[in-house]
Amino acid sequence: MKPVLMVSYHYPPDSAVGAVRPNKFAEYLPEFGWSPIVITASCQPERSKKMSEASEKSRMSPLVRHVAEWPHLLKAYERNRARAAAKRGVADEHAAKLILPYAQCYSTRGGLKRWLLAFFSLPDRETAWIIPAVIKGLGAIRQSKARHMITTGPPFTCHLVGLILKRLTGVRWIADFRDPWSLQHKFPVFRNRVTDAIESRLIRTVMRRADTVLSVTSAMTEEVQKEHVGIPGDRFKTLMSGFDPKDFSTIVWSRPYPDPVVFSYLGTFYHGRTPEPFLGALRSLLDDGSLKPQDVKVRFVGQVALADGKPVHEMVRHLGLDGLVTLHSSVPRRDALKQTLESHVVLVLDERHPMQIPLKLYDAMATGVTILNVGSGGASADVITRTDRGVSVSYERPAEVRAGILECVNRARAAVSKSSAMPWEDASIRKFHFKELTGRLAAYLDALS
Repeated sequence: MKPVLMVSYHYPPDSAVGAVRPNKFAEYLPEFGWSPIVITASCQPERSKKMSEASEKSRMSPLVRHVAEWPHLLKAYERNRARAAAKRGVADEHAAKLILPYAQCYSTRGGLKRWLLAFFSLPDRETAWIIPAVIKGLGAIRQSKARHMITTGPPFTCHLVGLILKRLTGVRWIADFRDPWSLQHKFPVFRNRVTDAIESRLIRTVMRRADTVLSVTSAMTEEVQKEHVGIPGDRFKTLMSGFDPKDFSTIVWSRPYPDPVVFSYLGTFYHGRTPEPFLGALRSLLDDGSLKPQDVKVRFVGQVALADGKPVHEMVRHLGLDGLVTLHSSVPRRDALKQTLESHVVLVLDERHPMQIPLKLYDAMATGVTILNVGSGGASADVITRTDRGVSVSYERPAEVRAGILECVNRARAAVSKSSAMPWEDASIRKFHFKELTGRLAAYLDALS
């Protein structure tokens, strides 16, 4: 077993969606001859201690080292506000308010406050974790004699940890990007001329020093190759995300007959993502009689109180959809997967995020439901088209969204007789199994040996 250091800020028991990909890699790497040692942020110390002790007893389990980050002024302030909101019973609403409306993200106003925000967000808000993670990483490398390392982000702080460890130890380094790290994707409200100059240098240095740079979509890979023309193009590779059949195989589920057809959105309405185009089209279909109220049911689950700064319940009430649309708080990942299995259509919104693919798309693919992508014809639309797992429509064209909803309703009803008890075992989507993807990651590690 060859040791490999993994640096991931998010990792179970952290419930963040960013914890899923590194966790699956760490779980399956031993099957390909690699023994991972995971450096991650501190989370639930008691449980973490038990996890590490259990890992040390098994050579086939990742060894997890949780590292507490130092205080960060902005995060401490936000944490105190979050605690106060939790005491008032409005935790989800408060979390939703932290996601700035899309227009505000492009604001150039704010003076000193905006200037300070830019520095506290360089390159993100996890920079207080760098030194503790580097210290722990150095110890792990020396103890295990690891000569290989994987860093995964966001947060991009993880790659700065990797950059320092690379310079100090000379390990072979794979930098894994789940989102693009480029100034053209960073909102102006978190930038200024000084921070742009610093971050641009950091990005360039990471790309030059990493031995392999992975991106989760081919669009991201092509963009980073164009931005860094002086770096050999073959250093940049695409390794998509996916799903793990084991996550679904133990869930007891039953998908009801599609009467009504259940549309579900599970997650967060991030910057620029809003259900307004979908809800408006649904209202239009009800008004002209194309659909009856008893034909559909819609549920939004997660941090869904606000979308682009607007209260979602007010959108619903304004459109007269109170009886059809329900809003629910965040649930654990296992419950979210169960709700996906028990849906007929899963909504994937990526209006202004054409280069990324939300993990919920892969989960939906595994469950065999129809996917309705309301977006801008990007990476999500490409995967849906290639796998024939649903319908992609433009959020800017109401007629397309209307037609997409109707097609999804018809597909859901037609799929009743074709539904499988284990849709995640469909051979046509096997290449998206995390075990298969980890095999490719292991091959990249082997190539660097």
